[in-house]
Amino acid sequence: MDYTKLQAALGYTFKNIDLLHSALMHRSFVHEHHDTRMPSNERLEFLGDALLNFITGQFLYHTYPEMGEGQLTNARSALVQTATLADFARRFGLGGYVRLSKGEERAGARKRDNLLADTFEALLAAIALDSDWQTARDWMLPLLKAEMEHGAAERVDYKSDLQRRIQGQINVTPAYREVSVTGPDHDREWTIQVLAGEVLLGVGVGRSKPSASQAAARNAMAALDGPNPPALPSLEDAR
Repeated sequence: MDYTKLQAALGYTFKNIDLLHSALMHRSFVHEHHDTRMPSNERLEFLGDALLNFITGQFLYHTYPEMGEGQLTNARSALVQTATLADFARRFGLGGYVRLSKGEERAGARKRDNLLADTFEALLAAIALDSDWQTARDWMLPLLKAEMEHGAAERVDYKSDLQRRIQGQINVTPAYREVSVTGPDHDREWTIQVLAGEVLLGVGVGRSKPSASQAAARNAMAALDGPNPPALPSLEDAR
């Protein structure tokens, strides 16, 4: 198979083309073609998964110093989830290059998110092995940056993060209070407070009540990690 167009789309040219070939080799093809000497991409996928988590964690750690541990964890989850990786794979047209068995081909496997995500992880590992992990990181960073800029951070569940934190510290679930709703019906804006007992943790504004609540939780997390965090009430006072 000619990988010239694919490598041009990737912006990376392999020195060892067998690594790219293996990254695109689904196990079903190997099982169907017993004379194939090329291994499937399962081992590359394993390595790529570990490498992706490290690169993503390093990227978030250095790029978003205001994020606490829980926020970093949630953001990383949003960036490495199957749907996100499948979208990355589609940008490069990886699905069209995957080697599949006839049965998987008929079943439309090359369009499945799981298969595309696995293939993308294998590709990342192949780039690292063909060069080094820093090159793989530099190749991956623009994808991560663009995903964050296009809303990956908004998919972080700050409310769950805040709830785990407050429950862990004082065994109380944060409460959300609607402060105001302004604007006409087609352009409303909600202001929401989040509290632990009677202690105000944060305030958020959004175009919907859920988004305002997420903003309040995000601001509360930032305040708790800031230089002058709100003093959480004692367990008895919070109740």
